Order: sequence, then structure tokens, then C-alpha cells
Amino acid sequence: MTAKLQYKRGAEEKELACAPLLTIGRTPPNEIVIPNPRISRNHAMIRMLGQGEYYLIDVGSTNGTFLNGKRLVTPTLLKDLDVITLEDCTLTFRAARGAAQAPDPEEGEDVTVTMTSMGIVMEEITLLVCDIRNYTPISESMPPNELASLMAKWFKMATKVIEECSGTIDKFIGDAIMVRWSSGAGKSERSSVLNALNAAKRLNDICTQVNATVKQLPYPFKIGVGINTGRAVLGSIGGSGYREYTAIGDSVNMAFRFETESKALGKDVVIGPESYKYLPKPLWDGCCQSVTVKGKSEPVSVWALTYGEIDAVLAASAE
Repeated sequence: MTAKLQYKRGAEEKELACAPLLTIGRTPPNEIVIPNPRISRNHAMIRMLGQGEYYLIDVGSTNGTFLNGKRLVTPTLLKDLDVITLEDCTLTFRAARGAAQAPDPEEGEDVTVTMTSMGIVMEEITLLVCDIRNYTPISESMPPNELASLMAKWFKMATKVIEECSGTIDKFIGDAIMVRWSSGAGKSERSSVLNALNAAKRLNDICTQVNATVKQLPYPFKIGVGINTGRAVLGSIGGSGYREYTAIGDSVNMAFRFETESKALGKDVVIGPESYKYLPKPLWDGCCQSVTVKGKSEPVSVWALTYGEIDAVLAASAE
């Protein structure tokens, strides 16, 4: 059984199968066309990540996309019987049998926790975690429609950049994005690290564009980034009532820890030792520093960079 959408608008009712990408708007070529003048030409999308996890994403609509009665701001994992409202149209999501069911997030909950698993594999991957700095005061200072428009623009542009850098979005977590690059299928760890650095640089370029066009922000729109390479469990992971296709393990935890350390170190990007070792040694030798991170009894050596320093690293690594 595949995931379905139950479409209802006035007297019209129909059932739609969920493709890996469904775009929603007022006119073709959107897959779901809602001919209401208050629906934007490009309004929202439903995008599959992993194996059967569907995220609802507003792509900058004027009048908003509502999930279970609340206006959507950040990409949100859909669960069975979620109701999407777009003006006079409702779409009820019906999850595929055995698919992910999103749990209610708890404050401070660790993203990667010990879970039972089925059909998993171990892979060498490079992880990038990016998180918007000062997101809470930014969100509290803006009208909901302006915040939704800003975040829709950010996630749409960030997704495009990540895909152009050969990355796979593992998940959206509130305002954060977790991206992975596999070192399998003939791809080297070095190329995965370079792709992650290039993605970090280009994501910052998007932030620069946002700051140039949105003047009323209480803080500059910027992101912190953590990058780490290592072995991870990749597969359909979960416990009772909750499964999703994702990467878990110590290497994933460390990518999140490194992003957190970027704030403490006053830098933009923090790279772990299993990543920077694939870059030319003269670049990082003597520039690393030890940090103490949660879950580790011994300090970890990291290389912290500003976005302005990434160009030189990429240029030197290409030689």
C-alpha cells in the first residue's frame, strides 16, 4: 500500500497516490491543481525523503498552507490522518502501511536515539548539519505570514543548493537541515567532504541574499554548520509506532555537536577530525583546537572556519 491523499473541494472528492514529489498550485503544470484565486501559482509541495517519509513544504505562498489548523512555517513530516488545508480545499494524508509516524517532539530531545531497526546497512558517510542562528527571536519578531514566506524561500533555495552539491537531505528538524553524502558506489570520502564544504559555502550565500532583501530582521539571517565523517547505520529505523529512513550513530551525533560548538567557538563551520583529514594537511595543521562535547570523555580535535575561509580550502583541495 502506498501513501495516499484524500482530496476534497466542495462536492469534488478523489483519492490521489503520493508520488515522490507532488507540487500544489493554482494552475498546471502542478500535479495538484486548486483553481482558487487565493491559491498561489506555486503554493506548496509534498516531497518524499528516504523510504516513504513525506514532508509538507510551503514554497512561498501568499495566503499560507495549514496543517491541522496551524500555518506551516518549516517543512513538517506528515503522519497518518494529518489534514492539509489550502483555502477551500483539504488534503487528508493516509500513510502507507508500515511507514513513518512522526512523534510529538520534546524540548531538548536528542535527534538520534537508540532504536530498533530492520533492513539496515552500515555506510561511511559525511554529515552536514546546519541550523539557523537566533531563530526563536527572529520567529517571534515577524508576522506569521512574513515568517512563513521567509522560511519557504530559505528551504526551497537550500534544497536546490544541497541537491546541486550531490547531497541527500536526510531530514528537516524544525529550522535545521541534516544532509548526508555516501562514500559508497565509487565515491570517495574526500569528495564527500569537499561537497559538504561547498554546500556550506553556498548555503551561506543564500543567507547573504536573504539579508539583502529582508530588512526588518532583529538579527542577521545566518547559519552554523557542523561537518563530520564516519560509519553510520542507515536504514528504516524506529521503535513502536515510529519508523523513518535515516542515518543514526555516533558520527551523526557528532555532526550535531560540532554545529553547536560553532557558536561557542565564534566560527561558522566546525569540521571533525574524520573529515578534515581528507583535506590538504598544510591547511589545517596547527589550526585545530580541542573541544569537549557531550557524550565524549576525551576532548575532540576540530577545525573551525569562517565562510570566508572556505574558498581557499576548496581551491587548495582542487589542486
